[in-house]
This record gives sequence, structure tokens and C-alpha cells, in this order.
Amino acid sequence: MKLGKDKIRNLLLKTKDIQQIALGNVAGKAIIAVFWLYMAAVLGTENYGQVNYLIALGAMGAGLSMVGTSNMLIIYTAKKVPIESTIYIIGLSLGTISAIILYIFSENIIVSIFVFSYIFYNFGIAELLGKKEYKKYSIILIVQKILFVGLGLLFYNLIGFEGVVLGFGLSMLIFSSIVLKQLKNTKIDFKILKPRFGFMINNYALVIEKVLSAQVDKLIIAPIFGFSILGNYALSMQILAVATILPSIVFQYTLSQDASGNYNNKMKKISVIASVGMAGLAILLAPIVLPIVFPEYTEAVQLIQIVSLHVIPSSIILAYTSKLLGDEKSRYVLVGQGISVGIYLSGIFTLGSIIGVNGIAISLVLAATAQAIFYIICTQLIKNHENKSQDQGKND
Repeated sequence: MKLGKDKIRNLLLKTKDIQQIALGNVAGKAIIAVFWLYMAAVLGTENYGQVNYLIALGAMGAGLSMVGTSNMLIIYTAKKVPIESTIYIIGLSLGTISAIILYIFSENIIVSIFVFSYIFYNFGIAELLGKKEYKKYSIILIVQKILFVGLGLLFYNLIGFEGVVLGFGLSMLIFSSIVLKQLKNTKIDFKILKPRFGFMINNYALVIEKVLSAQVDKLIIAPIFGFSILGNYALSMQILAVATILPSIVFQYTLSQDASGNYNNKMKKISVIASVGMAGLAILLAPIVLPIVFPEYTEAVQLIQIVSLHVIPSSIILAYTSKLLGDEKSRYVLVGQGISVGIYLSGIFTLGSIIGVNGIAISLVLAATAQAIFYIICTQLIKNHENKSQDQGKND
């Protein structure tokens, strides 16, 4: 009995870091999931679609401003390279330009506020994860989600559906103190970027591809199919976000670990297996639960069943991305994500035009599947090449 208790105690100690990441993610995403599902019911398909359209605009502007990218910050912070302040000043400068352009385009100051908030959010999280401050990360993330719910409901009651976006943006400013403190205490040194410029550009290209794959669908669906259909699609994507909690937790933990040379393939395998179960559960429950809870979202049943399949390749992608980025082989990730974006955008205009919004959902799954297969092949080829080089070295 004592031996069994010791094993459990040792296991808990070994997994302490990922437990802290999991706490922040699970608790935070649970709070947000309940909030978004509640807002979906309250707002209705039309307004829910408009909220997601505004968020997509802001996220697009912020994403295109983050030259350094969160993954790059996590990796170099983990390697103790003082790159943060230099990346922050570039990101915030480009964010100012994005905010101005989006205000001219949308005539909505809330979208511009969201741009800055989202940049602070991503940079703050990246620094905490890179420094392996998992407990602090978990606490701040949960506080941010609680603030989001409180501010979202407050401003929704004051100014309508746009208040939800404003509350979201203001809640993320809690991470600004981390970024501003780093800017104050560390030197901005552009020379430090020179030997890492290629890696930075590759990662920035990854951001552009990721932003396109994550946001462009919403920006296309709204004008072509209308905000009501976008509302149905957004609800299905919210269910997908819940289903991918475990793989995203594992990725956030393993990226800094892989960058430090501490690989944990067993944990990655578990996340992939769990994703299969999550996909099956969502497919089975969607036609039973959704008509009862969300009777207005009739289009979302099939959408949820289709996009749930995305969980499986997505978990594989995150596992291999962690390894490739941790080893600073970003060009493979860049090409893989480029393949995914290419298939997805092509599918939106082909399958989307033929079978409607379900075609867009199918394209999403096909794109992720192709990306996962590409990463598996690339990783195996890299491994074979390294083994061959080692064998040649021994023979020499």
C-alpha cells in the first residue's frame, strides 16, 4: 500500500508542471465555453455571428502584427535568450498600424482596442510559458477568463452585442503588465535578432498562415452566407475548441520542454488517443443535445459532427509542431501549415460554393489531415537522415 502511495506521489510530482497548465486551461476554457454557449442562446444566430465577425477582424489585425510570434518567444525565453523586449516593441508598433487600418475599415474603435489586447495576451502567455512559470500562468489565465465573463455581460447589457467584444478585449489587458514590465527592465537590442532572422521570418509566415486558417473563414462566411449561418458555424467551432483542450495543454507544456531537450512522446501519444474519443463523443451527442439546448441553431448539428473529426489530426499536428519548433526546424512547420491553408482556402471556394457551409467544414478537416500526414513524413525523414549521419560518423 505504501509503495502504491509513493508511486502516486512521485507521479504527481513529475507531472506538477502540466497539472498547473491543465488547471489554467481546463478551468479557463470551461468558464469561457459556458459563457459562449450562454451567449449563443441569448444573442441568437444573427448577433452571435456578428460578434464572431468582429473578433475575427481584431484577431486578424493582431496576428499580422506579431512578427516574433508566441512560439518563438516561448522557445527563446526557454533558452534564456533575452529577446522579449525587442519582439514586444516591434509587435506593438505594428499593432498600432493594424489598429488604425481596422478602425478606418470597420469604423469601430472596439476592434482596434481588441488588436492591442490580443497582442498583450499572446506575448504575456508566451513569456510565462517560456520561463516555465506555470503556476502564475494558470492563475492569471483563470482571472482573465473570469474578467471576460464579468465585463462581457456588463458591456453587453450597456451597449448590446458589441459589448461582448469590448469585454473580451479589456479582460486581456491583464497581461499587459507582464509585457510592460519586461520592456521597462530589459534592453531593446535589434542586433540580437540578426542571427535568428531566418527563424523569425519563418515563424512570422507561420503566424500569417495560422491567422488565415483560423479567421479568414469567418470573414468569408459572413458576406457570402450571412451572419446567421456564421453564428451556426461559430457555435460548431466553439464545440471544437472544447474538444481540443487536452492537445493544446500538452502542446503548451511540451513546446518549452522540447526546446530544452526534454522530450515526452508518451504524453503526446495519450493526447492523440484521447482526441479520438472526444471526436466520437461529439459526433454521437450533437444530434441529441443540440436541438434541445440550442433549437435555433439547426445548421450546427451537421457542422459539429464534421468539425469534430478535426480534433484527431489537430492533436497530431500539435504534437509534431512542438518537436519541430523545439528543434528550430520551423521551415517544415511553415510548409505544412502552408499546405493546410492552401487546401482550406481552395475548399472554401470550391466545396463551399457547391455544398454550402458544410463544405467549408469538410475543407477544414481535409486541410488538417494533409498537414498531419506531412509532419509525420517529414519527422520520419529527418530521423532517418540523422541516424544515417550518426552511422557514417561512427564508421569514419
